[in-house]
Amino acid sequence: MNKPKMLLAALPLLAGMVQAQQLPDSEWRQANRQVAEFPRGHADVLKWEQAQKAPVPAVTDKPATLVLNSVAEGVQLAWQAHPELAAPLARLGRDEVDLLARGQWQTLSVQKLRKIEDAEELIELAHDSRKMLLTAMAIEQSLPYRQQALQTAEAAAELGARMARAGNWSKLQDARQQLLKVGAMQQWQRSQYEAGQSRATVLKSLQQWLRHEAQTVKLPQQMPPLPPAVLSEQDFRKRIEQVAPMLSASEQIKLRANAGLAYSAYQTAHQLAGSQQEMLDLRQLTYDETVLRYNGMLLNTWDLLAESRALAEARIDAIGAVRDFWLAEADLQLMMLGQVPGSFVSLAAGGSDGPAAAGH
Repeated sequence: MNKPKMLLAALPLLAGMVQAQQLPDSEWRQANRQVAEFPRGHADVLKWEQAQKAPVPAVTDKPATLVLNSVAEGVQLAWQAHPELAAPLARLGRDEVDLLARGQWQTLSVQKLRKIEDAEELIELAHDSRKMLLTAMAIEQSLPYRQQALQTAEAAAELGARMARAGNWSKLQDARQQLLKVGAMQQWQRSQYEAGQSRATVLKSLQQWLRHEAQTVKLPQQMPPLPPAVLSEQDFRKRIEQVAPMLSASEQIKLRANAGLAYSAYQTAHQLAGSQQEMLDLRQLTYDETVLRYNGMLLNTWDLLAESRALAEARIDAIGAVRDFWLAEADLQLMMLGQVPGSFVSLAAGGSDGPAAAGH
């Protein structure tokens, strides 16, 4: 029997579960065996029901898409949008330009850069563009998990509403699930808005509207992986002391005054990203074990839905933590070239401390 047919066979039993407090043991087991064919159990039942609705006709008149395969490509386009930077790029040389575009700034010669007119503007644009692209990539990468959290909340709200209509749940229990759905919808709407705004910001910063017709942008799908180790504070301080004598007195004071802040942000962001990944691994383990126990009828639907929401939130937090590290790393690299960023990354706490209580 294929999965859609098995699902249709299971739906009457699931409806009966809403209508009565408890099914006979044999019917309960039959329903769970059939629903267990779907990775997320009852949540997938509701998702399947919604998928049977008439599809919306696809829009064929799509704008041209700017495809960026890497952050370096975006930085290169940002430079091209400023013709006045062609001269310093030519003087810098192909190898150095490539290193600067790829964010490997610690290997560049500060002494050579100081001799090139407009080199500071070149570096500043690379720094700003890199941070802008990393931020946009993180927003884009989080969208599927934000949608997953919404779908889980919608499934829980629908099940709760059915149970309330059948008289098996109180208004309070139903209201809690509806609140979770509304909150997830708001988060999804904010995420969609942020993604649209970030794509527009990328296109504006790269001045694409001056070169082509209206278009959208496809960002790199994955951010660079978190490095296993960070630059030591000793090596960072050594580099700062090598660079400082090449600067004016006021620039030296500013550089040294901000060195500690830059390194603290960099080191802390790396530690937080590592621990957030550990939390994600534990969340994944918790979810996998919950699925096993759910399919074995040791846990109920609400436990599964709560863990599914928590896993989606943990993934979003992990993406944000990796983003924060690379933003802090970009600031650190800028400092090692003798320039100071306007501000340092804010290391906000994640929002997924644990699954919400289902109230059953």
